[in-house]
Amino acid sequence: MAYANFETREIHCKVLYMGARGAGKTANLRSIYRRSSIRLTRDPFVFTDDAMSPYEFMPLSIGQLRDFHVKMHIYTMPEHNLYPTFNMVLLRGLDGIVFVADSCLSSLQENLDTWSQTKDLLTQEGYNFSSLPRIIQYNKRDHEEAIPLEILRQELNPNGLQDIEAVATQHVGTLETVQKIAGLILDELGK
Repeated sequence: MAYANFETREIHCKVLYMGARGAGKTANLRSIYRRSSIRLTRDPFVFTDDAMSPYEFMPLSIGQLRDFHVKMHIYTMPEHNLYPTFNMVLLRGLDGIVFVADSCLSSLQENLDTWSQTKDLLTQEGYNFSSLPRIIQYNKRDHEEAIPLEILRQELNPNGLQDIEAVATQHVGTLETVQKIAGLILDELGK
């Protein structure tokens, strides 16, 4: 749940990037970092390729809502289940999710399984999945094995959620994904 700090006039919201192993969650954060004007007050954080990293985090300013400055805290969900308690903590207080799907044919079943697990996990944590702001990002659209978009939508998005095509390693669609999820969250906060 977003929280407001009335003293600093800030609203903080939490977004979790979820998806199958290798779908491009880290590549998304790297792209967002490189394409945005983030200014860090400490040494820049380093994205590692360490498979044992519990999660990745990036703060992002997304603008104003009335008299408040809105800040988005973006996390990636670990692919492994070595830290089940940590994963439960990461899921608390969510304002939105981005499901990153690998567009390759060889990843279709893993995408379907992970999407189903995501729905189950969020439901177990008490979220009403149908009312939680969420977006599906079809990453790796440049891959020679990429499935046609219509088929991906049939398989992963039969309910017509907002979705976007991306090539995170080439910075295509990553900021647009953030803008879409931010818009959904701001709409929800404005209610």
